[in-house]
Order: sequence, then structure tokens, then C-alpha cells
Amino acid sequence: MNKKGISVWLISVFLGTTVAFYSCKRDEQYPIEPVIEYLDFVKYGTDSASFRITFTDGDGDVGLAPEDTFAPYNTASKYYHNIFLKYEFLDTSGSYFPYYIFEYDTLGNKIDSSELSFNYRIPVIPKLGATNSLNGEIHVKMFAPYAIHPTYRYKCYIVDRALNESNEIISPDLN
Repeated sequence: MNKKGISVWLISVFLGTTVAFYSCKRDEQYPIEPVIEYLDFVKYGTDSASFRITFTDGDGDVGLAPEDTFAPYNTASKYYHNIFLKYEFLDTSGSYFPYYIFEYDTLGNKIDSSELSFNYRIPVIPKLGATNSLNGEIHVKMFAPYAIHPTYRYKCYIVDRALNESNEIISPDLN
């Protein structure tokens, strides 16, 4: 074999090995529980804002279809929604507390209370490719009132269709 033939052979072996290596490379593996990270919170004047996060999910079952209304996704269930943003405010002591909304009967007696939480339904996210894993960004458009106090923050988590809860993230202080 001459020098030119050896060079072509070596290049062919190198390219073949490289192609074989990358074609056997595994897709990135994620845990089956969703994992989220805070991106940002952008206010649009005084009437709306956008809360953005990134997510990964190993089995790709993030999101609910409009027809997902039977248990456990029915309207009386916590799982009717699958993204939860709990509002907390900074009080004068320097600590954060949830803000409570109170319900009263017709006589003015307090009958119930609940934490202020902005809960939404993430639509089904279509899979693009052979793997079940998903990753991407979620943008939540929030309408006023998204802020009641001068300094506030949100605690956020998501739930997939198998009812696996993600980690909980906390936004930085917002004004």
C-alpha cells in the first residue's frame, strides 16, 4: 500500500470510528420526576407579567389535555392544575409569609381561608423524537393582581400526569 492509500485508509477508519461512536451515544437521561429551574419574572405594566421556568422530565408526561377532566384531574382535585405559583410577601420583620384570602358568609362570619396561589394547566407537550425525555421552557402569563405587597416572591412547582411533583423553586425578591 502506498502513502496515499494508507492516508485514505486511516481517514476512513477515523471517520468510521467517529460516526460509530456518536451514533451509539445515548440520549440524555432525566429522572421521571420533573425538575424545574427559575428563569425570570417580567412585568408588563401594571396588568400582567410572565413567570418563566425551564423543565426536564425523563418519561415525558408533562402537561394535561383539555379532555383530562376525570379523577384525579377533575375540577375538585388539586391535580386539575399542574403548575402552582404560591404568592408570599415580605413583612416588616424581614420574613416571608403566605397571603391568605378569606371567605365570609352573608352574616360576615369567616367561613374559609386559602393561600393566594396562581394555579394553571400546562398543555400536553408533544414529543419530538424517539425518546420519552422532555426538556424546555414554560412561560406562565399572569394577569393582575400579581402583586399585592411592595416585596414578594413566588414558590413554584409542577406535577406530571403520573402525579410526580417536581422540586420547588423560589423566585428572587420581586418588587
